[in-house]
Amino acid sequence: MTLVQETHGATSTTALPVLRELFDRLHAEGIRYCHWKSNEHLGASMTGATDVDILVDRQAAQRLTRVLTDSDSFKRFVVKPGHGYPGIEDYVGFDDFTGALTHLHVHYQLTLGEKFIKGHRLPWEELYLSSRVLDEEHGIYVADPHLELTVLVARAAIKVRARDVLLETLGVPYLRGGLLRELRWLAQRVDPLRLREVASRLVGERAAGLLPRIPAAPRPSIGQLRAFAAAADPRLDEYRLFARWDAARRMSAVEWSIVWWKVRHWFSGAATRSNRTLPQGGLFIAFVGADGAGKSTLTREIAHWLSREVAVTTTYGGSGKGSASGPRRMLQGIARVQRRVAGTSVQPVEGAARAESAPSRWRVVGRLLVVLTLARERRRRALGVRRARGRGMIVLADRLPQRQFAGLNDGPQLTEWVDGRPGLRRLAARRERAAFDLAERTAPDLVVKLHVAIDVAKQRKPETPLAQLRTGIEVVRQLRFPPTTRVLDVDASQPYPQVLLLAKRAVWERI
Repeated sequence: MTLVQETHGATSTTALPVLRELFDRLHAEGIRYCHWKSNEHLGASMTGATDVDILVDRQAAQRLTRVLTDSDSFKRFVVKPGHGYPGIEDYVGFDDFTGALTHLHVHYQLTLGEKFIKGHRLPWEELYLSSRVLDEEHGIYVADPHLELTVLVARAAIKVRARDVLLETLGVPYLRGGLLRELRWLAQRVDPLRLREVASRLVGERAAGLLPRIPAAPRPSIGQLRAFAAAADPRLDEYRLFARWDAARRMSAVEWSIVWWKVRHWFSGAATRSNRTLPQGGLFIAFVGADGAGKSTLTREIAHWLSREVAVTTTYGGSGKGSASGPRRMLQGIARVQRRVAGTSVQPVEGAARAESAPSRWRVVGRLLVVLTLARERRRRALGVRRARGRGMIVLADRLPQRQFAGLNDGPQLTEWVDGRPGLRRLAARRERAAFDLAERTAPDLVVKLHVAIDVAKQRKPETPLAQLRTGIEVVRQLRFPPTTRVLDVDASQPYPQVLLLAKRAVWERI
């Protein structure tokens, strides 16, 4: 089996050092555990490509917590209320050498079953821990395959829903893909007599007799799973955490809330694929730099890196066209039409002065309207950052509004009109100032300042005037932030993988 993990464009098939160190520590501390499911792709789990699911002796819970919190390698996250499961904790680990993340599911009891609610608890934890075996290849304890196969079939039977039955009648098998591959992988590693002995202790003789036939069938079916569940003694329904009707209600409610959550985050531009948040509150992290420093690329990379494991949303702190709201896009479109008309129209000589003055007035009005719409966007973004951070999410900003340098690098444009005569100019200037006030009150927890050499910036952004690049580089160098904001200065001229790893380390440290 070949297991591959992407790391800065390279590939790795070795276990993450952070996981090797963790399991070595568990062995040294004498903490009983085992990787209790999905051992068919254990190598992928050890490289960070998939989750690590370990069952831990509940008597060792406090010692395990000390092991996980002794260093900054692992940090605890929580899921949104109503989406967690009893007896399960979530930790995310960071490998300092590769920059990879790993998600550690810590199970103190076998809470499993239906999607979205895991509405069953099988009281077989002690059997798992007392029969565990050492996987020599990866150096960690795993479940006895006879027990793992029995539980895998029970889990599959518990999860069957009406829609699965319908799909199977339409020709879509329920046991397929990774589930079927795992089932047959385990079947190759068990002794039939030993399997029957183990399964009989858990589900009775009749169900144990049906068990080997399921992975052996050319096309295992829901009917076989239902026959196994009906023959089980005690019945699998005895292990329910909720009554049947209550489980259906909870599952439906959670499923629809997840659908709505995903739709809402898609519309808001959130990069997140996870609803796990920081129990101590969220973070606001901004990436600033001159043109060509790579801030947009870095923001996207960090968002992608984090989003599988934790709740992330992204925002934009600049005034670029790509981030414009509907009203600002409309104004930009009008301006393009006006420039096209002005460039192709032929004005009479005697009307030259009049033609010259009219567009000038319209340009001023257009500029003020653009500033007003931009101020509204900035206010909404700042409020969005505040709310998301307050809910425990990690907010990543590409660029950041600043007013230390008016008219430059996303700074204010109308400062000179704030105290002018009443009218549209003063209104726009004051609205702009209010938006910058709000942005300043929502200061980032971490700013990654990307410094780039002028020749590198010119190579990356050949269309940008040299003087503009120099000014942008100098402005970024001089930007100052509140004492509560940690600032990381990064030489963005060095190879990108090094820049990315430095940024990942800084983000993880701040988490």
